[in-house]
Amino acid sequence: MLRVFHHYFSSRKLTLFVIEGVSIALACLLGAAGCSTLLAPENAHLPLAQTLPALLLLGATFVPSFQFSLYLMDLYDLRVAAEDRGRGSRLLKAAGVTTAFVGVLMLLAPLVLPVHMPPGALLGGAIGALVGTMLVRISLRAVVGVPSRVLIVGDGLKARSVASAIEQGGEDSFQVVALVDPRRQELEGRESEQVDATAERLRAEFVVQAADDMRGANWMDALLRCRLAGRRVYDAAGFCERVLRRIPVAHLRTSDFAFADELTVTPLRRMAKRLFDIAVASALLLCAAPFLVLVVIAIKLDSKGPLFYRQERVGLGGKSYGLWKFRSMRTDAEKDGAVWARANDDRVTRVGRFIRKTRIDEIPQVLNVLLGDMSFVGPRPERPVFVEQLKQQIPFYGLREAVKPGLTGWAQIRYPYGASVEDARNKLEFDLYYVKNGSLFLDFGIIFHTVRHVLLARGAR
Repeated sequence: MLRVFHHYFSSRKLTLFVIEGVSIALACLLGAAGCSTLLAPENAHLPLAQTLPALLLLGATFVPSFQFSLYLMDLYDLRVAAEDRGRGSRLLKAAGVTTAFVGVLMLLAPLVLPVHMPPGALLGGAIGALVGTMLVRISLRAVVGVPSRVLIVGDGLKARSVASAIEQGGEDSFQVVALVDPRRQELEGRESEQVDATAERLRAEFVVQAADDMRGANWMDALLRCRLAGRRVYDAAGFCERVLRRIPVAHLRTSDFAFADELTVTPLRRMAKRLFDIAVASALLLCAAPFLVLVVIAIKLDSKGPLFYRQERVGLGGKSYGLWKFRSMRTDAEKDGAVWARANDDRVTRVGRFIRKTRIDEIPQVLNVLLGDMSFVGPRPERPVFVEQLKQQIPFYGLREAVKPGLTGWAQIRYPYGASVEDARNKLEFDLYYVKNGSLFLDFGIIFHTVRHVLLARGAR
């Protein structure tokens, strides 16, 4: 894992992204040049100085377009990429979308740029880009390597929860090779093997301390030897934070946050965050303004009631504020009190179902951002009645209030829409990661991921 401005991200994914980008660029240029040469009229010869700018423009357009399409198809999730390698359905969809998009751009390019696209260049570039991508995907294991082997020290609830988190959120980057507790071996009358010897025998790259009860734990020296031998040694919370980018509340101690330097926010960082919020919120409002007129008309024609819905939410430091949204439900939706939103909720109007799915109903929250009640990126704001319930049932839930709530956030893009206490617990683990490791670098990443969620209508009800 690499760390940039407090945020951890996968070096394997970065390697795949860079190598694939280079492969697409080279194969696209070769394919475009080869195909344009084959399809050129007899005795026709276009000077290199005349065709090269067009071919370079084609390659420069294909690379980001194709890689963004691959990203939309989840093909930078290593588990999905491995599963799609045999069928190739997602790859072909990405290639089709990219070719259509680039084709339109290349038709428009001569209108604004002094370039001449040779006949057949687009076809050859598309075929070349697809071949270049397929070569990388076929050799995926050679590019990103095999999953890192993880030895978990412990075999209780904590150890099993770490193993489960790796299975669910590890994206095929990690493989649990064993859960061992030397004390159990001694109780069963077997000769106990030192943890470092077990790690060497199983060729483990990571060793995670996840024993429920540390009484009688005599393997700390062995863990130190693992570290000195070049293996990465973490406790359960540290491993989940660095590798899974979440902080499990079951493994969290108050001291983990009390001694975290990352929580110290300087006045300069606070001012930069505020300026960033104002800039992004203003840009979104200006870009969406023409479309919002259509949304307003559709809401009024679809059902009776006000255009906007104002609801009390909990913000920074537990202070309540009024959150603005487009109304997406009937006016009597909460006549029996506040309840979690459900899948296929019959309280939602026809227009409301569309604007909730595409998250258009949340655009008025930019007013809350501009007023300073919210940040553009942060934990999802919750209602006071739910917050009080969740604080009693979930440890450390109040830590979400250490930062302003956001229109989008790390939990929103990493976990599907939640409507239960267990969902709230899982989302809190991602929120705690953001509280501890948040930065403008991570904010930019979250906004980028949010675009995909909006385009594909994910994570909303």
